[in-house]
Amino acid sequence: MAKDKNKAKSKSMSSGVYIFAALLLAVIYIINTLLVESIYSNNSKMSTRTSQSMNCLNRINSELSEINMDTLGIAAGIKTDMAVITDDTNRRYANIKDAENTFRNIQDVTPDAMRRFDYAMSIVETYKKRLDSLGTGVVESGDYIEMGYILKQDIYPLQISASEMLTSTIDVMSVKIASMMKQNAIKTYLLMSMMMIVAILGEIAIWIFAKRSKKARLELDERERSLAEVDAKLKATRQKATDLAEMNVLTGMKNRYALDNEISGRLESERFNIAVFDLDNFRSINDTYGYDFGDEYLVAVSDKLKEEFSSVAEIYNITGNEFCFVFNKSISESQAMGIVQNIHRVMTSPFEVLNLNVQLPCSGAVYHYLPGDCLNVNSLLVKLDTAMRNAKMNGGNMVNTVMNM
Repeated sequence: MAKDKNKAKSKSMSSGVYIFAALLLAVIYIINTLLVESIYSNNSKMSTRTSQSMNCLNRINSELSEINMDTLGIAAGIKTDMAVITDDTNRRYANIKDAENTFRNIQDVTPDAMRRFDYAMSIVETYKKRLDSLGTGVVESGDYIEMGYILKQDIYPLQISASEMLTSTIDVMSVKIASMMKQNAIKTYLLMSMMMIVAILGEIAIWIFAKRSKKARLELDERERSLAEVDAKLKATRQKATDLAEMNVLTGMKNRYALDNEISGRLESERFNIAVFDLDNFRSINDTYGYDFGDEYLVAVSDKLKEEFSSVAEIYNITGNEFCFVFNKSISESQAMGIVQNIHRVMTSPFEVLNLNVQLPCSGAVYHYLPGDCLNVNSLLVKLDTAMRNAKMNGGNMVNTVMNM
């Protein structure tokens, strides 16, 4: 479970890095799009205003020049149809007024440019009034020579001044436009620089997060390995503790607790053959040769029993010198009796221990167990031990059979 959690955590951290990178790139893209759109929009508006302004100023200048050319044509005697000339003049002046109104509606025109434009239009107004006055006098007197003189000395300079002021307005606006273009260029440069810095910082951040994620993943892997080692050690310790709890350390055989665990569930439903054996007068060995010698003797007996009978029975060393045999299911009652006699023969045979030959008699009991004969393992062993004690009381060195109730 811990391993799965660690893996899930590692995957979560990796996913977090990728999500952060995706969000960062999305933010950079959105910011870049908004800034580019802002600069493009400003440039577009500025271009539109510039085009409108220049068209208006050039249109006024052009119409004013045309009016002046018609007037000079009259003074030179080239044009004589005053009605046509008057209509053309009025139409051109209407165009001038229309261009003026359009220019005045353009936003963000600088005050300096507007002052020059106002001054130019005031000159145009004066020019128009003088021209109208002159035109009426000429029609009445027919003196075109006088008209030419007045044009050159009085009216024509007004047209030149208006044209120059309009040109000056264009120059002022050109300077403003150049300044705005420079500002937009600076903004674009700053934008590109900022986006480059953000991209670099983003890459650095992603690299840092990826490095931290890798470090965290390695730490989790190391922790997982450590936990696996600890878990393996705990399992081994638990198994060792279980083995020690269910094993006789001296003989290496299963003990009384193991016997209880392994046959408790069989008492109600199975029949089987079971026998116990105990060495007679074993205490005399300990008293005569010492406990170490007695332990070596038990080891020799247990090794021989395992060698001879582990294939036909599960062997338990349930007390110091008492052994229990639970025969395999395939062993019949008659076969069990024959094996019991062989066990008695082996246990009573001489054993060489520390260069001494030692031989002890033994007593035993065999039980052909039927389902439901005993409530628990303890009552089963009581029956076997009672039959074995009766054998000892009758001189020992024999095997008694437990009678079924």
